[in-house]
Amino acid sequence: MTTDDKDLLIRALGTDEPPLQLDLDAIEARGHARRRTRGLIAVTAAVLGVGAIAGGVVLGAGAPSALEAAAPGTLVPPAERNIAYCYQTADIGSTAPNQHVAIGVGGRDGRVDVTGQIMQICSGSWQSNAYDFQPRQAAGTSYRIPQLVACVLTGKAANATEGAVGVFPGNGSTCAALGLPTAQI
Repeated sequence: MTTDDKDLLIRALGTDEPPLQLDLDAIEARGHARRRTRGLIAVTAAVLGVGAIAGGVVLGAGAPSALEAAAPGTLVPPAERNIAYCYQTADIGSTAPNQHVAIGVGGRDGRVDVTGQIMQICSGSWQSNAYDFQPRQAAGTSYRIPQLVACVLTGKAANATEGAVGVFPGNGSTCAALGLPTAQI
């Protein structure tokens, strides 16, 4: 803080108020220390992240997970049952806005098995166009529900939880075409 800044602050506070005992130099020093600490944390996180990636490459990371190793289209129970996804298109690599919507239903402990409900939830959202997956129509319109299929997501699914169910517009061969196992729900 410059001398002019300090003078401006003192003038803004006025002289009719009780004196405010601020150690402006100490406040400024704490701000510098916080910025320095944040910078060190960011650098440390970056170094650890690069180290983890490098270590993963050296240790053979990139090996397929058990889900990815399952034959595409094979019937597999989902490992993650507290979250599921409704997809607009049969594309697990897209990061386009509104490509998929995460669905999680919380109970008293914040955890509920949403997997058993996900087909009904996604069908209802397509029928009401809740997620704008279809062009808008007049209010009160019932939208067309495409054929839907449930697949178990692998680590290749962008911005989604591995082992969760993804519901896609498509048929029985859609999961295999995406390289995903079919969800046993």
